[in-house]
Amino acid sequence: MSPGPKISVVMPTFNCAPRMARHLEAMAKWSDLAHEIIVVDSRSSDGTLELIQAKLRHPRLRIIVRDRGLYESWNEGIAATTGDWIYISTAGDTIEREHLVHLRDLGERAEADVVISAPSFVDEAGAPCTDPGWPPGKIIAASGEDGPFMLNARAAFLQAFMHFPCAILGSSASNLYRGDHLRPRPFPADFKGAGDSVWILHHAARSRVCFTPAIGSTFCIHAKADDTDIQGRLRLLAKLSEERTQTLARLGLNCEPARLLIEHHQLADEVQAVNRGRRQLWHKTPRTGSNFLAWTSLTMTYLRKRAAVKASRRRIQRLLMGREGVIPVADRG
Repeated sequence: MSPGPKISVVMPTFNCAPRMARHLEAMAKWSDLAHEIIVVDSRSSDGTLELIQAKLRHPRLRIIVRDRGLYESWNEGIAATTGDWIYISTAGDTIEREHLVHLRDLGERAEADVVISAPSFVDEAGAPCTDPGWPPGKIIAASGEDGPFMLNARAAFLQAFMHFPCAILGSSASNLYRGDHLRPRPFPADFKGAGDSVWILHHAARSRVCFTPAIGSTFCIHAKADDTDIQGRLRLLAKLSEERTQTLARLGLNCEPARLLIEHHQLADEVQAVNRGRRQLWHKTPRTGSNFLAWTSLTMTYLRKRAAVKASRRRIQRLLMGREGVIPVADRG
């Protein structure tokens, strides 16, 4: 185990045996840094747990078996930790030894609650994938900093609000959480796979959020079971939109960026609605001339509104990433 502040590792698993062999191989290169490793398995039936029991070695390994539940598993593992820092090692997502040490040391130096880094992206075979444009990379690029930096409370919340329902956390397997900060703040479990997005929306304004441009982790892009459930996704988006509105009202934030963000999200919601309409018209049968004209009109509206959303995002980023919002870690004394 590494001297200094202790790192607890939480590894939630469910039927991920195809990714687990490579995952455990990567873990073996840094597992001695861990104060403890807590595996939370949701009754896997594909040999995941047996593979872990055969391959994972650590003097403070604990395995919890529970019913299925994504963030419920995360939260049970987090609640069982005792370390100063918590790393969530999700199946197929890897981190380099030096990067884990960097995140911990940076967190200590910056007195951060959350240390965020952008991952590189791979497929299930480990081959590089195109960066899908996640928020951490955008925020780091917009900061103008070439080293680690903090966001002040207002900038952190507004960044979380602007990118929502995407999470400015990116992948938790690329980040580190202060144990005393995360344990009393469990991830919301009733938003399917968006619990981390809602978590940072709720807590960004009361968290010391640190970003580092260093990249030393990977995120595995793989198909999800509910990717084809279009109606379910629409219901989730509506629920997330309501949560966004309620969170802003609860915090009572009243400033120019907040007003611009409300307008931005209203426009983004309009873009989604218009895009759904044009897609429905495209697939409507029989294909008549009037349907094609209606589709053409909606497509022009969609392109115009999408351009307005991009311009709005750029304007807000200029407001959020001013010098008062970004605090280089080296300047913290």
